[in-house]
Amino acid sequence: MDDERLKTKTDEEVHEKEPTPVERFLNLFNRFGDLFVLNVYFFVTCLPIVTIGTSFTALYTVTNKMVKNEDGPLTKEYFKAFKANLKQGIILWLFDLLYIALMMVEYSYTFYHSDQISRVLFIAVGAEFFLFALAFPLQFPLLARYDNSALRTVFLSLIMTFSHPGIWFKIFFIWMLPVVLYYTSTKALVYTWYLWGLVLTALFAYLCSMFLIKFYTELEGEGEDPA
Repeated sequence: MDDERLKTKTDEEVHEKEPTPVERFLNLFNRFGDLFVLNVYFFVTCLPIVTIGTSFTALYTVTNKMVKNEDGPLTKEYFKAFKANLKQGIILWLFDLLYIALMMVEYSYTFYHSDQISRVLFIAVGAEFFLFALAFPLQFPLLARYDNSALRTVFLSLIMTFSHPGIWFKIFFIWMLPVVLYYTSTKALVYTWYLWGLVLTALFAYLCSMFLIKFYTELEGEGEDPA
């Protein structure tokens, strides 16, 4: 009888702890408020341009904690992550920019020439773009989670893409969906471009983190040591 009373009391306590619909709405509203503030911090720290990579790394660092409900003071968490990843984030971003510039130079040559070199470069650009598309989606999430050099992060991102194609596809799909949407409908861009400056960038990073947390758990559970 005592066991039954204990069980009933425990069940009631658990039930009382369950959030009401109003509480759930308020929690959701607060979360969007956090994403709005995070979005502002992201764009402000992106203004020097060379710090875009660091800003993405800090963004993923905070959204990873938000997904697990382990986030602390938003301002402190973001700028702490920004400072910790400043050097590697800048190096990684500049490496990406140089890589993109190289592809653009090669493509420009193929556009204005029709010789044998242009045909070889056309194939090279295609291969280079393919490698970039494989490496880029996981670069900053990995830098946000693990302490590695910029070049090692690029190398690891390629390894993780080939060994865990599912997580690569999810991250790639989340960020590429609006690109495809805007390419097919210019009206969508006209009506929604300002939302990226308000909340969408942080929201998309948050959605990515929902999948990344499972990826990190699986990766670390396998006993791999990305660091």
